Amino acid sequence: MHLSCPDCRAPIYADNVDLVKTIAKCTSCHNIFEFEEEFNSKKELPGRYRKEVTIPPGIEVLHLMNELEIMIQWRKSAKNFTLSFALFWNTFVGLAITALLLSGEFAILLFFIPFILAGVYLLYASIGHLVNTSFITVDDKRLSVEHKPINFLIQKDKHFAPHEIKQAYVRKYSIGSTNGNPVYAYAVDLLLKNGKKVPLVKELHALEYAQYIEQEIEHYLKIKDRPVDGEYFIE
Repeated sequence: MHLSCPDCRAPIYADNVDLVKTIAKCTSCHNIFEFEEEFNSKKELPGRYRKEVTIPPGIEVLHLMNELEIMIQWRKSAKNFTLSFALFWNTFVGLAITALLLSGEFAILLFFIPFILAGVYLLYASIGHLVNTSFITVDDKRLSVEHKPINFLIQKDKHFAPHEIKQAYVRKYSIGSTNGNPVYAYAVDLLLKNGKKVPLVKELHALEYAQYIEQEIEHYLKIKDRPVDGEYFIE
């Protein structure tokens, strides 16, 4: 079993480890920390084999000496479902409002305010998918995702400490239907060591995008791939 300091990532040597109390001391930054959870995790099932996923179009990766950066160009990586639905929704609402105006039923327009706001949001989200680039950055001190130039109400920027992360995994979910058939998207979620599951990035239109992001994060953080409840996995 090999330990590293959760603060500075320096290796911890055997003479600074108390296996009875599961406490260790870092001689580099003098941090004293517990490693009981990591110690117990060695009893988990071994990692599974999975095929290497090649980089899909619309994603760029920089492998630097001390940093990994994954760039997602949403114009190439997201479904057009949001834009199509936004156009359909706003056309329907616009025709309904026009009919009410022509009939003189102005009081009923108040009923349509929530539908108008929903249409504005759908257009806003669609524009975000056309112009946005998401940046996933991983180094020894952080794992972060930032969305530029638009992030408000679409996908929010998030930051995590690497030592909090137990596993990355892919989740498949429905975002609507077309002609009675469900439309699916994929997300990359994180399982934290405290048991909490949090989304990292979502609305990816194809499985290989999510698989590639998961693969690169786990490779960089040296996380052995293991099954997670609720994940979508294909051999």
